[in-house]
Amino acid sequence: MKIIKLLTIALLSFFLILGINILSPVFAESSASNLVQQGIQLLQQGKAEAALEIWEQAEVIYRKNKNQIGIIGTQINRASALTSLGFYRRSCNTILQAFGNDLECDRLTTNDLENFLLKFQTSNPNLNFQGLQSLGNGLRAIGKLELSQQVLEASFALADSNNSKSQLLLNLGNNFLSQAQGIANINLRRRKEEEALQALVEQGLSNYQESATISPEKLVQIQATINHLSLMLKFRQWSREPRDIWLQPYIKFQIETLPQIIQTLNQINPTPDSIQARIKLAEIFIDFEEIDPKSTLAKLKTNLAELTPANELLNRAIQEAKIINNYRLEAYGIGIQGKLSQKNGGLEKALKLTNQGLAIAQKVSAADIAYQFQEQLGDIFIQQGKTPEALLAYKSAFNTLQVLRRNLVALNRDIQFDFRASVEPLYRKLVALLLQPETDSTQPSLQNLKAAREVIESLQLAELDNFFQDACVNAEDINIDEIDENAAVIYPILLENQLSVILKLPGVDNFRYASVSDRDFEAKFKENLFLLLVYIRSQEEISVQSNANQLYQWLIKPFEKDLETNLENDTSQIKTLVFVLDGLLRNIPMSVLYDSERERYLVERYAIAIAPGLQLVDPKPLLKEQLRVLTAGTGQQAPSFEQEGYGRLPNVEQELEAIQKTIPQSEQLADENFTKINIQDKINSAPFSIVHIATHGQFSSNPDDTFILGWDERINVRDLDRLLQSDNLQRSDRAIELLILSACETALGDTRAALGLAGVSIRAGARSVVGSLWRVSDASTAELMKQFYQQLLKSDSSQLKKAEALRQVQMRFINGEIEPDFNYNIPYHWSSFILVGNWL
Repeated sequence: MKIIKLLTIALLSFFLILGINILSPVFAESSASNLVQQGIQLLQQGKAEAALEIWEQAEVIYRKNKNQIGIIGTQINRASALTSLGFYRRSCNTILQAFGNDLECDRLTTNDLENFLLKFQTSNPNLNFQGLQSLGNGLRAIGKLELSQQVLEASFALADSNNSKSQLLLNLGNNFLSQAQGIANINLRRRKEEEALQALVEQGLSNYQESATISPEKLVQIQATINHLSLMLKFRQWSREPRDIWLQPYIKFQIETLPQIIQTLNQINPTPDSIQARIKLAEIFIDFEEIDPKSTLAKLKTNLAELTPANELLNRAIQEAKIINNYRLEAYGIGIQGKLSQKNGGLEKALKLTNQGLAIAQKVSAADIAYQFQEQLGDIFIQQGKTPEALLAYKSAFNTLQVLRRNLVALNRDIQFDFRASVEPLYRKLVALLLQPETDSTQPSLQNLKAAREVIESLQLAELDNFFQDACVNAEDINIDEIDENAAVIYPILLENQLSVILKLPGVDNFRYASVSDRDFEAKFKENLFLLLVYIRSQEEISVQSNANQLYQWLIKPFEKDLETNLENDTSQIKTLVFVLDGLLRNIPMSVLYDSERERYLVERYAIAIAPGLQLVDPKPLLKEQLRVLTAGTGQQAPSFEQEGYGRLPNVEQELEAIQKTIPQSEQLADENFTKINIQDKINSAPFSIVHIATHGQFSSNPDDTFILGWDERINVRDLDRLLQSDNLQRSDRAIELLILSACETALGDTRAALGLAGVSIRAGARSVVGSLWRVSDASTAELMKQFYQQLLKSDSSQLKKAEALRQVQMRFINGEIEPDFNYNIPYHWSSFILVGNWL
């Protein structure tokens, strides 16, 4: 009977695709409704691809009958299937298109809000509401959290029942959780960030609590209560503020509500959402074991211990997953049982359960679950002292993540928002094992050194993917010897209380390795970097040299002989050092590393470049005969400056004029002409090898806070590919050779802010970017930029070496040759500027 039914559906779809409608309109509507219900059942069983196919067939029927409401409803369903499959952008765009918007979610800004919200006005208010919920959740999934919040809040007007209002409050609570996670990821949070974090957590808890209280839907009550509990736990893990007495009303809500929620969970028919809620609650119970007894949450921990144990929750979840044939959830539940056994010290049982969960996940191609259990296996092997087995398990997890990235299927969004805790540690665990010395040696094997470098490169790509919430970075294997035989590449990576450094020299498999470790090394390392930045910005040169020398001892001193540091630059093979930096080091200019023995900064010896990974370096050189510059900026108090709280840059006019005098082949967009549209028109009208933008801007670990300011508005990093790449050329030919951002800065206190500078380079399609890590006097900036162009043109070769040109300028500053009366020789003025990308 089932086979006949499927054949009938297939034949109907075939005829409809051919344009042959063999059904009466009434019967066709009934058939489409049946297909919609079948799709819902399939999605509940975890069969998203099959649901998607069924809903596409239903949409064909609705289109034949010109049933617009049916078409939109089916597209909303399709979007939910795409979300289940990890295609978050396609899902979000499907919602926009369903309601007649020709925009893409990635391109949406708050300026578009009013226009695209007008499209959500069909004759069915409930459909409009569901569309806005799906869009708000979709925007959250791709990291556009502020816009997601605005869309969700706009749907309050359509929430005409407690049912719809509770669903909206649940979605808003999830949004606040994601926003809070973004702030929690900032290592060096100031009081302002701590207060913002607490405010977002309070908003999230209030929304969850109200949702659970007013909802007539049992599943929404369950989800809101469990998310409420999870957010409290997360806040306690995030916050450095010991006082959390303000949590008491929320703890009281949990004590009164959670027992009833568990009872309700036991009464309802199993669905994927209810099973996920059960597993999530078990994970929360497991994590609550680590709560500080002095915390306000300790009282809640005592109450939780009297409820259903985590293992019972997981057993029930696994049985229910089997009942509805949802293998993904069955696999995940079994794997979490393994995690529970591991925490309780039952390592053999943990190993057995983790392997069992992994086998089921791999059988149904659930790679996003599989990599977690492969990593979990590695952790168990480490506890058992089985290093070779752990290494193999971590390698398997790493390879699975690589496949996930190549297939453009994103990880679960909650995992992505918590990248630093959920994904990044795997890379570091694998590198730590690869860099362990061989038996009877102080060095790792050559094979493991090469593998460790590959993992570090992949971590760089993963962080950029996470930055954009998309696998949008195209990587190609590059042989450094083919790029520049006079360059050496340095890979520092911070592991647990250990700094490991890999040096790649010219030549086949020419590697060196050094490491430094101590019981409290990580704390010393972070303190050194923090103080170094403080001393640079406060212009205390002696203190700068002291701290910069310590960094030199860690990164360069072990390799002095290999790098031939004692030789003069013109006789040494190594003329350029390329740093692939990790974590906090990205916010430090490598040019400022100080050799106290020879009393010189590193830039006095080598040209220096930063690469987000050699796989992302396009090695095409800048040719003198192709030098054509587009300059843009303003020295006036632009409207956008006033909106964002920035002052004018009086020396920008002098900066842009100096460039025009130095490079005759240049065009300028100044003051009110410095707009998005005008930049795009110029780029499309003629190829420019250099784009030089002199304006305020900020690099941040959040792409929504990574921007430059045009005359009248922000230009976000997400817009740069559309803005700076010509539509009239092939992609390989339209890349800008060099993008210069001369008055931007990294966000203060954001230890991952320099990711934004690498992100600008990637998104703009520029082969290299020169930018500043902090904002310096626009007078010294104007002078530095003028000198930079002069040095570029001084090259005897037809190929202009950008890193060497920047080095020559910085040396002139250090030697006091530029405005000696203004102290431009101190690092504050010259070390801020770094070159990211292709250094040739």
